[in-house]
Amino acid sequence: MKRPYYIFSSGRLRRRQNTLFFEKAAGERIPDDQDETGEPSGTPTGERIPFPVEQVESLYFFGEVDLNSKLLTFLARHDIPAHFYDYYGNYTGTYIPRDYLHSGRLRIEQVLHYVRPKRRRYLARAIVEAATYNLLRVLRYYVNRLEGERREAVAEAIATIEQERTQLRSAEKIPELMGIEGRSREAYYSAWPSILADGPGEAFVFEKRERRPPSNEINALISFGNSLCYTTTIRQIHRTALDPTISYLHEPGARRFSLALDLSEIFKPILVDRAIFRLVKTGEITPRHFEERLGGVYLKEEGRRIFVRHWDERLRQTVYHRRLERHVSYERLIRLECYKLIRHLLDPKNEPYRGLHMWW
Repeated sequence: MKRPYYIFSSGRLRRRQNTLFFEKAAGERIPDDQDETGEPSGTPTGERIPFPVEQVESLYFFGEVDLNSKLLTFLARHDIPAHFYDYYGNYTGTYIPRDYLHSGRLRIEQVLHYVRPKRRRYLARAIVEAATYNLLRVLRYYVNRLEGERREAVAEAIATIEQERTQLRSAEKIPELMGIEGRSREAYYSAWPSILADGPGEAFVFEKRERRPPSNEINALISFGNSLCYTTTIRQIHRTALDPTISYLHEPGARRFSLALDLSEIFKPILVDRAIFRLVKTGEITPRHFEERLGGVYLKEEGRRIFVRHWDERLRQTVYHRRLERHVSYERLIRLECYKLIRHLLDPKNEPYRGLHMWW
């Protein structure tokens, strides 16, 4: 069975016939913004780690890795995308093999649903409706487990999000929908201190969401987790005939797969935020897993390894799908979301899109 491979060490990726080899390098890595030579930071150790290409679904590079055009051609032949992260754990880009699933009709319908305001508004509203519903699901999961002021704070956030959701039907413009989503998420994050304020979570301070750069440990976890959700969504979109650059809530722009931004909004509360709560509240990630650099706070390599291990386990975890009447993995839910969008684009009257409303 194919699965993602996460590479944290520095070294060189090679291939021999149908086997990939990772040749590890030793030595301290130079931060990307301090490297003026472009030369590899480490020296080869002679250790080679093989993995058959038939087992590789995608590659995640968190270390400093050398590869050449022959290797990229080989990855493309086997339809293996590669995602790259810098020294600080920031997502920097994705190598996507040439599209192998083409549909001219679907591409046309994607564009038409973007350029026609009513159709775009319907999809944008459905995405925000599902995303805010899943925010509520997370808060409702915790509110009954809290007492006193902590419970009141979470209940207040729930009430604010519910009030914002009442405005969804009357919103006529995309910026209005973006505003509803933004204010709902702000209220959502305001409840986090109350959720985290016990056990190991007491060691973390979180007041508001700050991105560039992350101002504290929780913001660093959110940024890193969101980047993983984004690349996972890219991977699932690539397995369909959807164009990842044509989106409906976020404005399509240069140098980003904006459809992945749309769909990942639905899954971040389910996958990223629940992962953060578990890792922090169980003490698997503590303040020692972070470092301060360039005026921000970032996960160290050990912390990234812990988060990625939990992330991979979470994606493979299954839940019972009521409509399909079988268990499916969380990763598969993202692919199913893509299929639902495709059905809507091709037949909006008979297959109206409704974003995933998590039922646990």
